[in-house]
Amino acid sequence: MKLFYYKDEVGNFGDDLNPWLWDQIASDIIDEDESELFVGIGTLLNHRLPAEPIKHIFGSGLGYGRNPVVDDKWKIHALRGPYTAKELGVSQDLVITDSALLIRQVEEPVHNANGDIGFIPHYASCRTADWENIAQEAGLRFISPEWSVEKFLAELKKCKLVLAEAMHGAIVADALRIPWQPIILGSHVNQIKWQDWLDTVNLKYTPSQTTEYFKNTQKLSAGQSFKNEVKRKVLAMGLGQGMHKPPAKDSSSKTRDKVLSDLTLFKQTSQGFLSEEHIQNQLLTRFSEALDRMRK
Repeated sequence: MKLFYYKDEVGNFGDDLNPWLWDQIASDIIDEDESELFVGIGTLLNHRLPAEPIKHIFGSGLGYGRNPVVDDKWKIHALRGPYTAKELGVSQDLVITDSALLIRQVEEPVHNANGDIGFIPHYASCRTADWENIAQEAGLRFISPEWSVEKFLAELKKCKLVLAEAMHGAIVADALRIPWQPIILGSHVNQIKWQDWLDTVNLKYTPSQTTEYFKNTQKLSAGQSFKNEVKRKVLAMGLGQGMHKPPAKDSSSKTRDKVLSDLTLFKQTSQGFLSEEHIQNQLLTRFSEALDRMRK
């Protein structure tokens, strides 16, 4: 069967985990045969799934787009969480957790009591502001979801705690036994999919939230800056709904100072969350059994 996952043009850790991980633990069942698809890590269950091939669902979830229609070409081996099962109209017995947990089959837990405090923004945040600069000023180790899986993991392992806006940053940190604190930097965070995962490890989504901050990281000409400002004003009046949406206006230095202060406070006060070891072990066992059944 062929591996099906979202390929971001720049890169996104949660999606890019797919070829990296499945090549190590399921290479015997994945090839280029498009008559069957292996749908693994990611919020992949929506109307965009190809209709014709048989689809083997292994730890994916809902969260974006319209709900798909489940038919006889769906072979559900594991779902990310109870919300996904309910929305699909299938048994809750099919729920295990997000399959990124299976990184534990190839990576050892990390116990780095003297490590740094990491900062993992959502990939969308990385494209709207200079978060690396702010993280450095706050004394945080910046970890970009746009990096390669290898670089991401190498930097993550240097941490004793991570502030994570990216859900798969938190999932992998939890799998590797690194405490994590959920944060919200912008309105793009999908809280439903976070709780879908967290319900499987008996935790609640309780993020620390800061003011939205925007900073264009590309140098724009005076002409382009003027055009963007005109578009913002037109859209603010309820007009021009069909036009290409311009980037948000750069935030003030006061907003930047507030964000920096918030992150510094999170760094100083966050204890982090961690699922219980016995729960993680149970979920890993269920995944192993599901993978064995698929092979047979």
